[in-house]
Amino acid sequence: MDKLPLSVLLLARDEEQPLEELLPALGFAREVVVVVDSATRDRTREVAAAHGARVCERPLEDFGRQRRFGLEQCRERWVLWLDADERLDAAAVQAVRDASRAESHAAYRIARRTWFLGRPIQHCGWGGERVLRLFRRDAASFADAAVHERVAIRGAVGDLAGTIEHRSYERWSECRDKLFRYAAAGAEQARRRGRRAGPLDALVRPPLRFLRMYVFQAGFLDGSRGLAVCLLGAAQVWLKYMDLWLAWGERRGGT
Repeated sequence: MDKLPLSVLLLARDEEQPLEELLPALGFAREVVVVVDSATRDRTREVAAAHGARVCERPLEDFGRQRRFGLEQCRERWVLWLDADERLDAAAVQAVRDASRAESHAAYRIARRTWFLGRPIQHCGWGGERVLRLFRRDAASFADAAVHERVAIRGAVGDLAGTIEHRSYERWSECRDKLFRYAAAGAEQARRRGRRAGPLDALVRPPLRFLRMYVFQAGFLDGSRGLAVCLLGAAQVWLKYMDLWLAWGERRGGT
């Protein structure tokens, strides 16, 4: 089949194995751009190049700037934003094909299903998620963001069939590492927005997050994995607000 006028945009750091699995499935795109964090320690660069991707290297300042840099490297009219641990199912691939040819919208959302330790999570606030991932290059922009970057679109946004399978938490060690990394990034993003925190935030916000995810978002229906996801969510909130509180206390000369 003809390749689509599409650039697939990937950010990568120590993603050798996920890229080995993902890149062969992206043959429908004319271009794959992999932006490698210069702190990468494995064979990410070599694997990406071996599969025909265009490799650009840049130190990671924050995810918004890194994604914006990657967007600037893309050459095709349409851009598909994926992470190394995400896969399009067959229905999503076909929907991307149809959308990039019809051009009835400037961007499209796709359903995403996140897996945790080998099973899909249907609740905890993770179920029913739709993410904006396909867009015209000339209609998109990224603002600075320490974590959870978002694309701003000028024009109409539609929805596509199919699913992005998100396998971000395959091993417990990955969950543990991401917990600390995302908490630190979340605290940094809050500081940039002028947020402050005190002991009450660190005391009250984590159990409220757990209550929201486990009870109101029905995390209990996902069994033991749902419980683990909700506890990790609460722990991330606690680490974030402890970071904000202690950093604010240090600037004032004490806690």
